[in-house]
Amino acid sequence: MNQSSHQTTSRPKLVIRAEELGSILGDYIRIVDLRPDSVISNDFIPGAIRLGYGQLTRKIGHAEGMLPDHKALTALISDLGIDADTRVVAYDENSGIRATRLLWTLLTCSHHNVALLDGGIEAWKAARLPVQSTPANPTPKPYSCTIDESTAAGMDYVMDSLHNSDRCILDVRSREEYAGIDIRAKRGGHIPSAHHYEWKNVLDTRKQLRNPDKLRSELLEAGVDPSLEIVPYCQSNRRSAHMFHILKWLGYPRVRAYQGSWSEWGNSASTPIET
Repeated sequence: MNQSSHQTTSRPKLVIRAEELGSILGDYIRIVDLRPDSVISNDFIPGAIRLGYGQLTRKIGHAEGMLPDHKALTALISDLGIDADTRVVAYDENSGIRATRLLWTLLTCSHHNVALLDGGIEAWKAARLPVQSTPANPTPKPYSCTIDESTAAGMDYVMDSLHNSDRCILDVRSREEYAGIDIRAKRGGHIPSAHHYEWKNVLDTRKQLRNPDKLRSELLEAGVDPSLEIVPYCQSNRRSAHMFHILKWLGYPRVRAYQGSWSEWGNSASTPIET
């Protein structure tokens, strides 16, 4: 995909290509590597720091993937060497499924100067850009975390959305999970009225983002209308955080990720479901 095809009306730019990142490395860019330990092979983008995915989540009851509390979030961002002026670029092995959880977290903390490295480390290496054998060690910076309530939805909000024509609930799990065949909670199925569009449909065979105009067309065909507020969910707000980022990149103005997702909804005795 050429660079012009990645342009959208969203500002600041939420997706960056490897060649562009390689040309702007510097002190005010914090690059964060979220690959799991199992795929690390001494090949870090220069200046990148490591972050374990588990530091971005906590479990509350059955609900997995919830945000850490305010104190923990503030400490986490500070320890990453991020301040209000820092541009943050996150990557993982390729798809962005872990990287976008960090970016959603930062956006929820009102830090908007963020971007996903399209295609992750694989795209970086395919572009023959330099790597280093070890991650960098950040110097902590003071950070004030202000929560933006408009990026996340709780169970009550989703329940209210069932009868709100201005909202679109979007299930981004697999078709089998949506249909209640692949059950990962006490109950299987999906939230009533939820539209379905699997998160990985946004990726091509290289695990890079597909043409944005084609994605907008597919999403609209799936009932994901940009005039509505979109509420994506998955199992634990990993896939839905990815979809949150992609929808914002595509220019959807109102998106809220359901934090508890199916780990909360499917384990509750009081929530309605469909199969």
